[in-house]
Amino acid sequence: MAAAASQEGLTHRARFDGDAAPPATATSRDPRKTTTAKRGLRSLAAAVSLSVAMTAASFYGTSSATSAAKVTVARAGTVAAEAVMALAAWMVWAEGGLHRRPVATLAPFAAQLLAAVAWAPLALGLASPAAGMACCAAVAAGAAACVRGFGAVNPVAGDLAKPCVAWAVLLAK
Repeated sequence: MAAAASQEGLTHRARFDGDAAPPATATSRDPRKTTTAKRGLRSLAAAVSLSVAMTAASFYGTSSATSAAKVTVARAGTVAAEAVMALAAWMVWAEGGLHRRPVATLAPFAAQLLAAVAWAPLALGLASPAAGMACCAAVAAGAAACVRGFGAVNPVAGDLAKPCVAWAVLLAK
């Protein structure tokens, strides 16, 4: 039977002997890769949490005549959109795109972040619809520029920025 199996090209996998040493890749980890991965996770956490904290902080301290439910939806959506945008920016930064193409990546990201942070105090705190619309337009324009700039560096990052454009348009209504 073994002869028939070998004629058909079927072979048995070699068993691991108990006294033989396991392959080096099976049990050892490269400490440099582990360090790099930890550093990458820390930078991702810092990038996302800074953007989210700035956006969330802009909502606190603003009193509004608008219903609490609408403000809660606006806050949750804006913070989520900024978290996704920060993830996309981090992906571009990890590939070196923020340094290679700062005008196409960093400038629109900073502009849309500042406009998103300014929206709550202007639209809710001052109850200025015109200022709120201007901030929404700036967020949408900055996010659209991020879609284009991020997409040139990392297509996934460009796709992640698209919901932020949609949120800014929805927020303007």
